[in-house]
Amino acid sequence: MTSHAKILVDYSTSVREGDMVLITVEDQGFDLACEVYKEVSKRGASPLIVAFPSEATRGFYMETPEEYITVFPKHYYELVKASDVSIRILSSSNTKALSSVDPKRISKRALATKAISDVVLKKRWCVTLHPTQAYAQEAEMSLKEYQDFVYRSVLVDWEKESIKMKRLKEVMDRTDEVRIVGEKTDLRMSIKGMKAVVDDAKNNLPGGEVFTAPIPESVEGEVYFDLPAVKYGKEVTDVRLRFKGGEIVEATASKNQDLLRKIIETDEGSRRLGEFGIGTNKGIDRFTKHILFDEKMGNTFHLAIGRAYEECGG
Repeated sequence: MTSHAKILVDYSTSVREGDMVLITVEDQGFDLACEVYKEVSKRGASPLIVAFPSEATRGFYMETPEEYITVFPKHYYELVKASDVSIRILSSSNTKALSSVDPKRISKRALATKAISDVVLKKRWCVTLHPTQAYAQEAEMSLKEYQDFVYRSVLVDWEKESIKMKRLKEVMDRTDEVRIVGEKTDLRMSIKGMKAVVDDAKNNLPGGEVFTAPIPESVEGEVYFDLPAVKYGKEVTDVRLRFKGGEIVEATASKNQDLLRKIIETDEGSRRLGEFGIGTNKGIDRFTKHILFDEKMGNTFHLAIGRAYEECGG
């Protein structure tokens, strides 16, 4: 756990003397949060821990009157704005806490607080995960197995891995067209002129992904996902998407199709493909139902709908 904290502080966010460091944590990550707190303090920086228990988050969505869902939390915004570094520790004790919440309420809140996310992205920031029984259960492992899995993917020489990933970035930067062919899948897209981005554990720990954004109008064809998408604690399985002129014109799923439809209808950009990524983390060798790990699984690719990252040119 100390090694995990040191990577977060020294490599991922490069904490310096005098930094104001915001550490946010959920239910069961306080051991790691305290290790991070100590490492930050050793470097002459000022740490602050803020907790977001999953039951409190659920209570907000279940009990807040509709007209107050979009009220902007100015006090938290000022705290984030005053921080030089943001370290977020995912550590939920209940991965299904939001499963009974209307996804539209979550989407409304996300849009209303986008200014906070935008501020964080301009800081030195990193999201990581502390292994809990809930995550282990989702991944169908014992807690010990899951701990070993997490640390195998996190405790890596990231400077060496970064060099390897930059070679893949160079290939992707030179590529004009991508075609994905497989079971029930034949999808074409252009990435000409778009920039590939290396996720080498600076913003996500574990890292292990090189991604880019397609030219929106270029996406044509069909894609089938053999692994489920997990959103708001719900699984959407056997997802099939058909693109025409860059937009999703047909979307089906064998489970939670209504949720898939709501995601696609979130805003104007939700019908477009925003990301094409390749996973490179060989320590991630199985599906765990958590996107922080699953999108980085070695020798896999993934797609994401919605707004593209500005770094890609989207």
